[in-house]
Amino acid sequence: CLKNSRCNGITQEPYNSNRYTQRVGPEIHDWSEPEPVAPNWCRHENSFLYSYAGPSFNSLDEAQEACLKNSRCNGITQEPYNSNRYTQRVGPEIHDWSPTGETSWTVC
Repeated sequence: CLKNSRCNGITQEPYNSNRYTQRVGPEIHDWSEPEPVAPNWCRHENSFLYSYAGPSFNSLDEAQEACLKNSRCNGITQEPYNSNRYTQRVGPEIHDWSPTGETSWTVC
C-alpha cells in the first residue's frame, strides 16, 4: 500500500480466507458492534437502600449482575447481620446512617 499512490488503506476479509486487500476510498465503514461497557459502581460505607428488589447473593459480582437485569433494582446493600449477603435494593436514595454497619453500591 505504501508503494501504491491510489491505496488509502488495507482491509482484512474474514469471508475471503482472511486475505488483505488494498482499498482506494479514504472513508472508513465500521459495521462492527461496539463492546458493551460495564458500569462503574460506587461504594457507600455505612449506608443502605430501602426495600428489597429481588433475591440476595453470596458475592457482590453476582448481585450486581442481577441488579443490572432487574428494573426494580437501584443498588446493592451488603448485610453483615445476614452472613454478609448482598441484597438487591429498590432505593433509590442512599441512607448514610446504617445502624448495623451495612455497605451499599450504586451505579455511579
